[in-house]
Amino acid sequence: MATAHRKSDPPPPITVEDTSKAEPRPSPQPQSARDITQDPSSLRERRESTWHRRKHSPGVEWKEKWTKNSWNQGRVLLIDYVAREHTQNGRRKIVAQEFHDVDGLRKFYANQDLSQQAALRVIHVQNASWATRFLLRKFNIDHHDDLVGTTFGRWAKYEKPQRRGGKPVLNGKTFRTQRDPWRGISRAAFGLDYLRHYDKQRFPNNDNAMKMMDLNHYDALGTPSYGYDVFVQRLSVYVQRSEGEPYLPSDPDIRNPYNEAEYGEYQRLKRQYGNSVDANGHEEYVPKLQTLDNGSTIIIFEHSQSGSVEDTLIGARQEIESRWRRLTFYLPREEISNDDRLALECMDFILRDIFKALAFAWEKYLNICETHVSILVSQFSSVKEDKIYENPADESRAPELWTNSSLWLKVERLMLIHVNIIKEMKNHLRELADEDTPQDPWLGNTSDEFDKLTNLIQEGIVKPTANLSDLVSPTV
Repeated sequence: MATAHRKSDPPPPITVEDTSKAEPRPSPQPQSARDITQDPSSLRERRESTWHRRKHSPGVEWKEKWTKNSWNQGRVLLIDYVAREHTQNGRRKIVAQEFHDVDGLRKFYANQDLSQQAALRVIHVQNASWATRFLLRKFNIDHHDDLVGTTFGRWAKYEKPQRRGGKPVLNGKTFRTQRDPWRGISRAAFGLDYLRHYDKQRFPNNDNAMKMMDLNHYDALGTPSYGYDVFVQRLSVYVQRSEGEPYLPSDPDIRNPYNEAEYGEYQRLKRQYGNSVDANGHEEYVPKLQTLDNGSTIIIFEHSQSGSVEDTLIGARQEIESRWRRLTFYLPREEISNDDRLALECMDFILRDIFKALAFAWEKYLNICETHVSILVSQFSSVKEDKIYENPADESRAPELWTNSSLWLKVERLMLIHVNIIKEMKNHLRELADEDTPQDPWLGNTSDEFDKLTNLIQEGIVKPTANLSDLVSPTV
């Protein structure tokens, strides 16, 4: 069992790279949406520090040359924080490898020297269904047996959000900590949908199933125009911690789901009293313990609307991945003195980085939303002067306001889902690490960051739109 430990000071603050193409920063306009409620500078000040472009961090090289055809079938980045027993002179080592097909992953795991070298393994899956299927089995995530399976497997299989009435349904959830004594692991997970904007009409109309909304912007001439399509994308994260040697449950009546003899008898009884085949009519798969990866691992499953590995929440070879490849160099020597402590420290930092990337995506999205609302403000101001008093019964613009208000409520609900996921994951991670009274909380000040973003939604888009409804209410 792990003992409580104090987490080290965080590495240098991360600045997420903005790699969007042909996407100019919205021009300042005389009238902002927030002029109705408060000084515009008070809300924008916080994100001035991150809204800019950065070059790749120095000191990290990538072996394979990136071409336009490099990752057409998806990409997997695997980073191993090598255990001390697998390094020379006990020095810490980080190794990284990229894969573009499932054969590469199979060869990696077939080499025991490589597959068993990690104190912590981080796997980033981008637009790679072949890797998702392989890893769900390699980590026994989608096992049908409730004793050792997890409902996260059913979530991770679906790379795109649900739809209802032809529209995407925004969702997110956590998966509580489970222990598998036969493998000697504990694990937890979470999944969430988030919003990603692209330049207008980048995709054909038949590829708009996940489209959430259109947003206006100011073009190069300062004229309001249709600027962005906003889509829903999905992120799924699986966290597994090795607890050491496997052990048997204290209850002798609990059958071993990995024991073929016990499982054979169980299947015989199922055939006698029920069904023993899966939904596809195949005999249910029984994994062999020796084929599973039972080490400490974080897996990030991502899928982008564009199919590009640059358009996922954590872009390929960008700031966050480069940082992960040198993460142990930020830690004090005493923090990496043993493998278990190293794994927990790095787990915390990596999960913080994931939520930092999510916060940055929110900032970018809210910035263009505020520009959209500022256009509404200026348009409705002119309508009020020109039409309201001429024709008080004019309802021509009311549906536009209702549509916007309805969308902002969905956006606000999604933010609350993200806030709740962070709160729940803090508890799940504390249980995963077997820490009763940790001196420092998991995920640091992530909750505070998202509380500020929640306020930005209210002050930047919800209230200004509601105020517009009040302004035109005499006309409806």
